Amino acid sequence: MTVEAFSGGDRGIPHGSCGLLAAVGRIELMPLINSASCLQYRARTGAGITLKGIYENINFFVFHIMYRTDSKRSELEEWFLRYGLHLLEREEMVRRKFYYEYDMPLMVRYIVSPPTREEMLELARHDDQNRFVIERVSEFNTLFKDDARIFSSGRGTGTFLTAFELSDTIKIFEIEQYQDQDIRALQVHMRWPTITGRGLWWGPQPIALYNVSGIHNGHLSSDRANSRALEQIGVRMQVGTDSEAIFLEVAHLISEGFSLREIEWIMAQKFPGEVMMMDEGEKKRYLDLTRDPVYSQFKMSGPSTAMVLVDDILVGITDRDHLRPFAVGESEDVVIMGSEERAIISAAHLLGKNVALSTPEAGKIVGYRIGEERVEKLDYSWNREA
Repeated sequence: MTVEAFSGGDRGIPHGSCGLLAAVGRIELMPLINSASCLQYRARTGAGITLKGIYENINFFVFHIMYRTDSKRSELEEWFLRYGLHLLEREEMVRRKFYYEYDMPLMVRYIVSPPTREEMLELARHDDQNRFVIERVSEFNTLFKDDARIFSSGRGTGTFLTAFELSDTIKIFEIEQYQDQDIRALQVHMRWPTITGRGLWWGPQPIALYNVSGIHNGHLSSDRANSRALEQIGVRMQVGTDSEAIFLEVAHLISEGFSLREIEWIMAQKFPGEVMMMDEGEKKRYLDLTRDPVYSQFKMSGPSTAMVLVDDILVGITDRDHLRPFAVGESEDVVIMGSEERAIISAAHLLGKNVALSTPEAGKIVGYRIGEERVEKLDYSWNREA
């Protein structure tokens, strides 16, 4: 059977939709990435991978930066010193031969030490290391958007992007080198965004900022409202797409202590008939949230499926009309989310595992936490502060 026939042929999902796969738990790297490859046929170009765990032995931030030219690298490296960010080590991420084969920017990896507490207090009037680095990454990506981009800036986690196909991303960054590491989460995305961003090398996902990364397909009709709401709470967008807005909003809601149920209510607002069916307590809380001047603009209006990794939490959610497919596969030691069931089935086959396959209902959120020994499915009432 051909790939197209397996996906429903002419009546299946059309070419041009993003391919998504995310997994948490015991990650077998190449079987999972190869299972995502079955979605490439309809994804055009632009492909990225996020791997959680590959830099766990490095007790610093790890930046991946793309530069338009080598001369820009020398110039912009000086910028970090102004903020006390020390570039302890730098390393070419891509072997020279690939620059002859592909037309691509210069890719450099840095191990970055944050400033001292006293320096942060003087420079930013707070002493939160993670917040300080997020602010500097956002500032860098805004100031130098035409010349460079920090596309990965986490602790323990690395994101790899190209403007080509998934097989090219694997080849260019030699992703196989990480297959023996203790990887606890993975995200794979294929295709360009459906909304205007900042150009060729700003298009691929996952979009990553510190330890938040996300993948998304579909197109929000509420994209302007979403970006306006983020601006109102002082969250700066770097890529400028509807996908980035979803990831930043979900991360914000988790950090503010909202439960999964409340995040679902805000992001995938219910139909009036469903609200009428709520008990009085739920209805009041739902209306308070969805009438809030800011949170009422956090919404996934239009076809969408999103999978967002926030530290050790992976959440997936679809729009309330279920205009984009979304499937989840669970085994005893790994949970896999896919934009299509076929990706889950392919993963189960390549991993040699029995996987329980389900399709979350329209507008429903699912969440999982990476534990030491197993993956924990999160209850609807879970919140970061619980």
